[in-house]
Amino acid sequence: MPEMDDSKVLRINVNSRAAIKLASLVSNSVILVANAFLVGSSIHGRWRDRKRERIATNLQIAAEVANAAATLTKVITETIEQHHAPGD
Repeated sequence: MPEMDDSKVLRINVNSRAAIKLASLVSNSVILVANAFLVGSSIHGRWRDRKRERIATNLQIAAEVANAAATLTKVITETIEQHHAPGD
């Protein structure tokens, strides 16, 4: 077997405890990132739902106001027509 130059040799000694701790650290990091993403998504979803509810409520109020204005206009028009009938 040919001899290797010592400057090109890389030796890593890993004991089982260090490997277990590293795996645990990586696992916990993945769980933390996943949980942070889920919390962020949940907050964004709630914000979007609340915004959608506000828009729907505002549209409903606008429709009710428009309906009331139409009814009031009809009453005023009918009253004017009754008091200003042709031939008066």
